Amino acid sequence: MKKIILSLGILLIVSCNNSNEITEQDVKDTIFGMFDSFSVESEDKNNFYNYVTDDYVLYEIGKKMNAAEFLEFASTFNTIEDDWEITDWNITIDKGSAHAYFKNNGRFVTLNEGKKTLLNYQWIESAYLVKVDDKLKIKFYFSDAVTQSSQEIE
Repeated sequence: MKKIILSLGILLIVSCNNSNEITEQDVKDTIFGMFDSFSVESEDKNNFYNYVTDDYVLYEIGKKMNAAEFLEFASTFNTIEDDWEITDWNITIDKGSAHAYFKNNGRFVTLNEGKKTLLNYQWIESAYLVKVDDKLKIKFYFSDAVTQSSQEIE
């Protein structure tokens, strides 16, 4: 009887530990959540901080930015529509961290001085994510534009 109880106890501990493991879906959900948080459709841009660590670092367009600097940068484009399509996921997972790299195709419509412009970008991106208080967050993000185009639209 003691062996059965001990075996059940060990099984319960292992099951609980496995429930805290990072999954590929956790990684994708965190990255998509970050994008949704600063989308023009987001009602609360501060939600971005729920997806990044306090010491978050982004390298994009030759600049190193923290979370606040990135949100300020993103607000300068006068974007009225945005969407992203992420493909070619490559994800590696360790006990308390994960790394993902992927392709990101972004489509944006901006409005400047009464003129709408369609912007299309293709990036190669990389994210390093860590567990913080049992929640997966992005600590480091790298984004490099591969192609970009723009055209005025009516």
